[in-house]
Amino acid sequence: MPSKRAHEPRGPDWPPEKTLRVLRQQFEALQGFKGKSRRDVEGAEDEWIQLTKNVMIHGFGEGSQNVSSFSMARHAGQHNIMGVSERQAQRNFELRLDAFHATLASSMKELELCLPEADLQAAYEVGEEFAFYIDLKGILAAARGDVFVVDNYLNSDFFELYVTPIPPGVWVRILTDEVRGNLEAVARKFAGRGHFELKSSADVHDRHVFVNGRGWMIGQSIKDAAKRKPTYMVEIGAAAVPGSLPARGHGR
Repeated sequence: MPSKRAHEPRGPDWPPEKTLRVLRQQFEALQGFKGKSRRDVEGAEDEWIQLTKNVMIHGFGEGSQNVSSFSMARHAGQHNIMGVSERQAQRNFELRLDAFHATLASSMKELELCLPEADLQAAYEVGEEFAFYIDLKGILAAARGDVFVVDNYLNSDFFELYVTPIPPGVWVRILTDEVRGNLEAVARKFAGRGHFELKSSADVHDRHVFVNGRGWMIGQSIKDAAKRKPTYMVEIGAAAVPGSLPARGHGR
């Protein structure tokens, strides 16, 4: 009888840019589980795990270290053949989320390194507001030193959606043309964290984001990106973040 061939692990069949985009969406969905009871999200978590594992296989291959690390993350915590207490089950859930977070974060960084510089730019059609949000939030959340945002139509939602995920200790500098509505009140509250400046200048016309020595140009104001018109986010190469912002403003 012919010998039965051993199963050959399936290789990657998605391009890095597609895998990165979907993993960013799954990474965002993962944040929605945090702080909740495991029982309340048990079904949603199972669906998330199945979809994310399939994405990892498509992007990295069945036998990759990435898929192996993801599978190991599912078993984070303490387990017993006789079962564990509800308290330990909840703790296992929290540790599992942390492990998933670390695995996806490292996998996304690996994918970013695989992309040629030209592929780091993205175009967004009308209605792709969430895709734009995920991409820009991912850039800001990865900040390690300084963040500098230039945009002349910022509102208070910008803080909740984009500034809050920036790690503590990172210098955040924002330059806009005019501090409108309750933006000033929100900025003063945020300034309590330290390492923050919000200033205004009538010379602000373009939209730029600078993070970790890299810069991006954005086609529309961040608050309206891809809402009514197509837009883009293009990396413009290395750039130095100014040590202090000119113009009037406040911060700490």
